[in-house]
Amino acid sequence: MVLSDANKKVIVDLAKKIKPQVKFLGADALERLFTCHPQAKSYFTHFSGFTAKDKQVQDHGVLVLDALVEATNHLDNLPHHLEELAKKHGTNLLVDPHNFTLFSDCIAVTLAAHLPNFCPAIHCAFDKFLEEVTHQLNSQYR
Repeated sequence: MVLSDANKKVIVDLAKKIKPQVKFLGADALERLFTCHPQAKSYFTHFSGFTAKDKQVQDHGVLVLDALVEATNHLDNLPHHLEELAKKHGTNLLVDPHNFTLFSDCIAVTLAAHLPNFCPAIHCAFDKFLEEVTHQLNSQYR
């Protein structure tokens, strides 16, 4: 998928709003994933809990959202930028690739719930970005 220059600008601007809130937003998105899709918990059996208040959920949320924010700095070459992460999840961790789509949806809902300016146009651009990230993370399963 090719992101337009307008999409890229919206995505980069949104990343700047996400960055200071990665702990809160990441934990919220993960809690949504675990609540709506409990099968995703099977990859986190070492977690002591599955709510946004749990430190392990917060830490993993930060890891994920920091990676997404960093990916916005590589919009012109996401396949190369995400290659190692895709290998890790596809080869070592053997994460069900459908979970990336489920988690992307939870991230979008979290942003819509907590960012006041997350209008449909911003949602659309960020959704395109998440689709591309998901596609790249799934690339090692083919």
